[in-house]
Amino acid sequence: EKLSYYMDIMDRNTSRLLNLINNLIDNSKIENNSYVLTKKDEDIVYLVEETVLDMKDYIEEKGIELIFDTDVEEKTVRCDKTEIERCIINLVGNAVKFTSEGGLIEVTIKDLDDKVKISVKDSGIGISEENKRLIFDRFNQVDNDESKGGSGLGLSITSKIVELHKGEIYVESKVGEGSNFVIILPVDPNKE
Repeated sequence: EKLSYYMDIMDRNTSRLLNLINNLIDNSKIENNSYVLTKKDEDIVYLVEETVLDMKDYIEEKGIELIFDTDVEEKTVRCDKTEIERCIINLVGNAVKFTSEGGLIEVTIKDLDDKVKISVKDSGIGISEENKRLIFDRFNQVDNDESKGGSGLGLSITSKIVELHKGEIYVESKVGEGSNFVIILPVDPNKE
């Protein structure tokens, strides 16, 4: 039983380390313009919903309520499935990190005709105006109560992946009232 407990800790820590190494490598590729996306037509509603539902147990284990809502049943977007999954995992993971037990995370999708809006909203601690300007910078971690550890690469890479899809990402937040991270993706990034 004790061995199993320590093996679980080792497994989690090696996964974190591997994730950090992959983030460093990917960040380096993005900086050198050698990061390649494989874009295909994907149902963004299904993609986001499945990614969020895969995290449901983890979220509920932390005593946080999860809501997924969409105003459209299906929406085809030309994107790199794996990379969009990664963005959603990063945003939802951050929401969990900064939301206390009894809190709420709401993931919504809105159809904007030639674009789609994906929101990850939490009832967590929020982000100050000053830190809102810094959170998408590489290696940036805020140095106060908002900091919960990490490499500071997750949001930077998420931002760059969204840019590579010719989309936009921004955050709406107030300290003590939670945060809302919004991704807007074009249906076809090849259309100007």
